[in-house]
Amino acid sequence: MTKKLLCLSLILTSFICQAQFDVIYKRNNSIVTDGQTYTFTDAQCEYTDPCNWTFKVTNTSTEDIYMKVIVDELVNNDGSNFQVCFASVCLYNISLGSAYPSTAALITPGATNDQGNSLWNLNDPDTTTNMSWTLRFQAYDAADNEIGTPISVTYNYQPTLSIEDSEISNLKVFPTEVKDELNVSVDENISAVFYDITGKKVKEVQVLSGNQKIMTSDLSSQIYFVHFKNEAGLKTVVKIAKK
Repeated sequence: MTKKLLCLSLILTSFICQAQFDVIYKRNNSIVTDGQTYTFTDAQCEYTDPCNWTFKVTNTSTEDIYMKVIVDELVNNDGSNFQVCFASVCLYNISLGSAYPSTAALITPGATNDQGNSLWNLNDPDTTTNMSWTLRFQAYDAADNEIGTPISVTYNYQPTLSIEDSEISNLKVFPTEVKDELNVSVDENISAVFYDITGKKVKEVQVLSGNQKIMTSDLSSQIYFVHFKNEAGLKTVVKIAKK
């Protein structure tokens, strides 16, 4: 009986340690998974644009948790001109290894912290250098001990994806802001694969030579990267915004 109780205690303890909080991407209300990457082609965009990555954190446990966002990796940047807002604290420059806010944000059981939280690339919009910022959401107990399973998110900036490459000759794609259909004009058969900003493939169609319409009414409102490829392996990437 003692062994059974001990095993049950270990199982419950393991569950509590693992399941502490959810990070939720507010634009589509999806739960963020550890290691997820969000890619954007715009910098210094408007507050309501997708590249202002808004989030909320929900305490899924039965105990108080204290949350911080920790900067784990900076690629091709020093952390300047990147805004982190969490728990009513906004920083316009961050540094590697730092944790924000300095005083961890208390989130009570079942509660959600969602006021003004965001990650936002404020570098010059003409910047042509690929950059990324990896941040870790970490929970603590009242004694400032790390608890639960952290969730890391990479905010990726790839400005070259916004350039319509001309590898596929005579390819025309319009409009770049779509509602129900995307027009494609090309003089050969090609494939078109749609990816969302997390890199997930959401749609794939075959486009025949001539003028074609790709229906987009089945897509949710957000940014997509459409990868066109011909039989010779040449590629073109076009960014579109679904209204």
